[in-house]
Amino acid sequence: MARCTQLLCVVYSTFLALFVMSTVGRQMAAAEPATSFAANDVEFLNLMGNLEGPRGFGTVTDFAPALPARPLTEMTLAEVLVYQREIRSMGTISSAVGRYQFIYLTLRDLVETHDISDALVFDAEVQTYLARFLMHQCGFYARDTPVLQLGNCLASVWAALPLVSGPLRGESAYSEDGINKAFVSPDVVIEVLRSRFEW
Repeated sequence: MARCTQLLCVVYSTFLALFVMSTVGRQMAAAEPATSFAANDVEFLNLMGNLEGPRGFGTVTDFAPALPARPLTEMTLAEVLVYQREIRSMGTISSAVGRYQFIYLTLRDLVETHDISDALVFDAEVQTYLARFLMHQCGFYARDTPVLQLGNCLASVWAALPLVSGPLRGESAYSEDGINKAFVSPDVVIEVLRSRFEW
């Protein structure tokens, strides 16, 4: 994969939802009615983003012992990662940043795994681009992903989402830490996920 530049990431973020499963998508398009479209991820991104980072793309976890010197949306990925390492060294219980609340390990792994340039600015487009990678890993863009499996996978990524099945249904996957809790019902999440291919 070519190393991602700011312009490339902005463009790619726009089309990732449509083409991240391009090969499978073409095969399914041949078998589906003409009214079938790729997944619409905007409703889920808004739902999850409003729960995780209601203050927007510049959101810093309330547990941070220190704020960054500049707004997150003006910092590069490299600078954000340095900031997260700094507050981790200060003993913070959370390093989550941005509208989609990326913790340090998740952000670092995304950059390294997908060969993303750490010179990218951590703005709205790049944050959404990164969130879509995590959604893709859960099978969000595949029609055959079971909804309950998808919902539970997404809940394992974002603590404000509830588990949608199992003995802990309705709770955050991280509720045992005494810090995190789910802020929406499983039924709301399930409905959003079920309707993601409806336009």
